[in-house]
Amino acid sequence: MAKLFLIPTTLANTINGNSILINHLPLIQHLQYFIVETAKIARQHLKHLNLAQSLQNLHISELNKHQKDLASLIQPLLAGHDMGLLSDCGLPAIADPGGSIVNLAHQHKIEVIPLVGPSSLMLALMSSGVNGQSFAFNGYIPINHNERITKIKQLQDLIIQSEQSQIIIETPFRNQQLFESLLSILTDAQIIISLAINLMNENQTIISRSLKEWKQQIILPNLHKQEVVFVIGLPQLIQ
Repeated sequence: MAKLFLIPTTLANTINGNSILINHLPLIQHLQYFIVETAKIARQHLKHLNLAQSLQNLHISELNKHQKDLASLIQPLLAGHDMGLLSDCGLPAIADPGGSIVNLAHQHKIEVIPLVGPSSLMLALMSSGVNGQSFAFNGYIPINHNERITKIKQLQDLIIQSEQSQIIIETPFRNQQLFESLLSILTDAQIIISLAINLMNENQTIISRSLKEWKQQIILPNLHKQEVVFVIGLPQLIQ
């Protein structure tokens, strides 16, 4: 029976083949069919995998908001061909539309094989210093001012009442506004706000400060057009 391989890609702007374990490469080098987020970016990743087929001979289909016919994308799987699933960066199906393909594969009893790779969410959490025993990924929070205030207050309640750390992302051109919203809306001084900036790039920076410390800081980091994962929570304590 055909298999769907979930192939990780690098988080860095400079694409290389370092995002896949060496012992995983032989598992995927025979692949000819791929479902990807963006074909141009996927080809840059694929050329580093030493595939048996040349890039010109690969069958690459895009999965994005314009693709409504998911069934057509998995036809090679149904015909008995192994396929690879790639995101533009990081792990497929995590903060990525690939989850719909994984769900469809399970519906058709197709074996799904995830390969180990980098996740910006987990890298941000593990480097934040906040509670890693209980956490949630919230994706993008509302842009609307009043809705954003309500959402951030709800996240603060979860942090304080349940000790559940919260992970948030935003588009690069709105990161500064989100950071400023967190500083103005959060009220509990012990809450940590951790900024994981440009993970796995040469200019990677990770800064964790309490809300109190951030508010005392005169010059704040410039997050505009940077890739940032926000982690907010209480300090990790030894249980």
